[in-house]
Amino acid sequence: MTEATKRLAFSILLIVLAAALQLWSDRHNRHQGQARTNTPATIIPIAILQHSSNPMMEEIHAGILAGLHSKGLDDGKNLAITTYNPEGDLPTGNLMAQKITGGDYRLAVSISTVMLQALANANRNGRVGHVFGAVTSPVAAGVGIKALDSLDKPSHLTGIGTPQPVADIFRLAKQLNPALKTVGVVWNPAEVNSEFCTKQARTVAGELGLTLLEAPVEQAKDVREAAESLVARGVEAFWTGGDATVNATVDSLMEVAHNAHIPVFSNISGHAKHGGLFDLGADYHEVGEQIGRIAADVLNGANPATLPVKDYVPKRLLLNEKTLSSLRDAWQFNPALYDQASLVIDKNGVETPLKPANAAVPLPAVAPMAMALPAGRTYKIGVAYFAPEPGIDSVMAGLREGLKVLGLEEGRNLSFQTMHAQAEIAQIPTIGQVLDNSDVDAILTLTTPVLQGVGMMAKHKPVAFTYVTDPLAAGAGKSFTEHLPNLTGIGSFPPVADMLELTRKVLPGVRSLGTLYNPSEANSVKVAAVLRELCQKAGITLEEIPINTTADVVQAAQAAVARKVGAIVAVGDNTMYQGVDAIAKIAKDANIPLILDQPDFIGHDALMVVGVDYKESGRAVAEPLVQLLAGIKPAGIPFRNVSKKSIVLNEASAQRLHITFPDELRALAVAATDTAPTPPAKPLDHLWKIKRMMYVETPPAEEALHGIDEGFKAAGLQAGRDFVLSDASAQGDMTVLSGLADAAGSDGTELLMTLSTPTLQTVLHKVKKTPIVFTFVANPIIAGAGTDDTHHLPNVTGVYTLAPFQEMVALLKQYFPQLRRVGTLFTPGEDNSVYNMEAFEKAAIAQGLSVNKMPVNSASELPNAALAMASQPIDAWVQILDNQIVSGFTAITQAATRAKKPLFTFTESGVKQGAAVAYSMDYYQAGFDAALKAADIMRGTPPAAIAFSKPSKIRLIISEAHAKALQLPLPVGLVNKADLRLP
Repeated sequence: MTEATKRLAFSILLIVLAAALQLWSDRHNRHQGQARTNTPATIIPIAILQHSSNPMMEEIHAGILAGLHSKGLDDGKNLAITTYNPEGDLPTGNLMAQKITGGDYRLAVSISTVMLQALANANRNGRVGHVFGAVTSPVAAGVGIKALDSLDKPSHLTGIGTPQPVADIFRLAKQLNPALKTVGVVWNPAEVNSEFCTKQARTVAGELGLTLLEAPVEQAKDVREAAESLVARGVEAFWTGGDATVNATVDSLMEVAHNAHIPVFSNISGHAKHGGLFDLGADYHEVGEQIGRIAADVLNGANPATLPVKDYVPKRLLLNEKTLSSLRDAWQFNPALYDQASLVIDKNGVETPLKPANAAVPLPAVAPMAMALPAGRTYKIGVAYFAPEPGIDSVMAGLREGLKVLGLEEGRNLSFQTMHAQAEIAQIPTIGQVLDNSDVDAILTLTTPVLQGVGMMAKHKPVAFTYVTDPLAAGAGKSFTEHLPNLTGIGSFPPVADMLELTRKVLPGVRSLGTLYNPSEANSVKVAAVLRELCQKAGITLEEIPINTTADVVQAAQAAVARKVGAIVAVGDNTMYQGVDAIAKIAKDANIPLILDQPDFIGHDALMVVGVDYKESGRAVAEPLVQLLAGIKPAGIPFRNVSKKSIVLNEASAQRLHITFPDELRALAVAATDTAPTPPAKPLDHLWKIKRMMYVETPPAEEALHGIDEGFKAAGLQAGRDFVLSDASAQGDMTVLSGLADAAGSDGTELLMTLSTPTLQTVLHKVKKTPIVFTFVANPIIAGAGTDDTHHLPNVTGVYTLAPFQEMVALLKQYFPQLRRVGTLFTPGEDNSVYNMEAFEKAAIAQGLSVNKMPVNSASELPNAALAMASQPIDAWVQILDNQIVSGFTAITQAATRAKKPLFTFTESGVKQGAAVAYSMDYYQAGFDAALKAADIMRGTPPAAIAFSKPSKIRLIISEAHAKALQLPLPVGLVNKADLRLP
């Protein structure tokens, strides 16, 4: 090779090496360019780590999806998005962050400062690209971001900061109320974002001559107490910044402020919709969109290392005129403020989006549409009544129908929180306090005593009423248009004159009538007065016998018989109807006709009913109730009287009493319907094969099984003729339970009845076509059986038995006010146990009780866990139910007795084993009702057409001996109230 050739070859080699080096160094840009121009061929997995489910977080999440969509990326199309949400629990958030970084995700997106920190800590090796947002100060977050608008940060990390305009909102507050001196803030010092905002607030408050009073908290449950302490210290307003702990329970802060008639102004845009006076903060949907756009750029090839972190604050101002009108101090919105506002909530609660160009002057009040409710939210109605009875069921059935016509349907955009006073007037105020201080949007009261004790006393919630004889006699107003400002509703005065006239036609020789009524019930006093006057004109003696409690009913009925009355008639008295069975028996034994004024009670051996169709009253109250939910003040909604007459005749009672109804009366009446199903005249068309399956035998389950047996008999079905029945128990073994469920799908079983939540859950996974009827289940919805009582899997129906937690808490508050902290064990592996624990804790916290919770993972742990709970600093032990707890309840009673801890629970068997007091669902009735549903299926009704239900009966059970052993004195009133006293 010549020297020239050698030089040429060396030059070519250098060129090749240089080109190769250039290609290697530009590999990232080359790949990115391809990614930008080519649509991904496969679905890309990404994860979103969201702090909690509050409205701000949901708004950001929706914005992220919109931002991704704007770049051509959609979940289910070219993205597979998994959202992780620890619901504000940091340890859970850290675990979720570890799961994300250990997975196969191409990108992770975090929402909030604490989730940025959690994900950044888990992702220190940069295994996953990370985009963040909704962070007050990215630099202060301590994740390696040295400065804004800089690339001095981890190369795999980028995003946006959204600092709260703290100084601006304090200056605005001072403009709106120049006399403002003291502002309070509740904040969590553990949150870097909250500390950052609070420091700014201190600075600007000092500049404006304001005193900033601070109340630090560690958990969301502490927010209300902290806010109340600030009110006691004299704050004139609250400010909220970017504190995730406070945002998670901002409604409790709003309620404290509302009670004190002081405003909340917030840097979190959207709090004004919850009752705040004004918000000045970021448009969080737009923030989310920007996060989504950055995430899309990274997925399309942009290198996070080349994307600096910037602040992004699209400001939004919201004004609430409704809150403005309720404040004690002189706050004013000026015209210039409306120029800047994005949305105004007027005095009626109606939201009006604004454009600055169209808002140079304050907008006039917008007249609300009577039935226009904002979409996208679930309304919650608190229902308070005297005690369970058929008339209440009729009212609620009519109410649900009326609300559905107006666009509200339970399980879709409506929920109820129901409470009753167990037929004790003394308990009514406690119920009122619970609901008035709860998160319900409005309260509905049923019966006159509850109208008086709840509706007329409510201070915070609007109230509607129905199932009330005469609201004016109850003291609710001077007229149907001039009434108490916090309530409206439907009166239903009974047709007393018609009742007397028809009684005289059926009993032409009657000379005296007897009636029982409670002088404490204004409704009864009014109806008795009307009946008294009518009887005087007709020459009939009315024997009026007062009763004060249901305990007086038997003696009063016997007194009526002793006075040789021609009939006993009702005057719509709630106390009397709680003892109607005893009255009916005494009247029947004495051959005296019983004439009632509620159609639902015709099955109690009444001769006839001349009264009100209360289903129609329930349907009628739906309209004013929806008006309240729409923000219309009750003072502007007149009362109405809706009294649809209903006449029902009982031919069986007439025959027994040798009475013949006149033809003219039969023409007016509807047919009587007995409460128990009528046995069929002939057997079913084939022999049904039924299997009852349970997870483990327990005393409540045995009660339910007995109820099923009796329910089939009441339905006219006979074992051996209409069905064959077999029982299967897994003996507490989930593997065995799964095998039993598999067998039920292939052994010819035609109807499956399940007891317990684990059993229902297992069967739902295995059995898709065979009809299933459940009972002894706390909540079929969390078990996966449906979305609400009427919308459920087509092959499933049943009876659920959620324990009466609210009634138990009300009992504790009434009879044991000294109790402040209670404890309970639960089983994390049982969904029903977790649900029961959370439901009880919610009811307890609402009434100022704190709950110590202790998990028990296995039966072998139960004795030690019981001893540990007994050593806790609790005032009482209120034990919730699950399969494991019920099976090992003796260990609990032994630990409680040894430690002298008062023990309350929710089963009769629990009291038999050593508890002092129980509020128990009637598990026998639950089984009985489930059997009736099964009978309907066997006669041809599809399960899809049979709504879920719960038994109406709950029982108070006590043991004075066990209470003494636990050193728990039982008040006389509680002992007298008990349905069952055990040794």
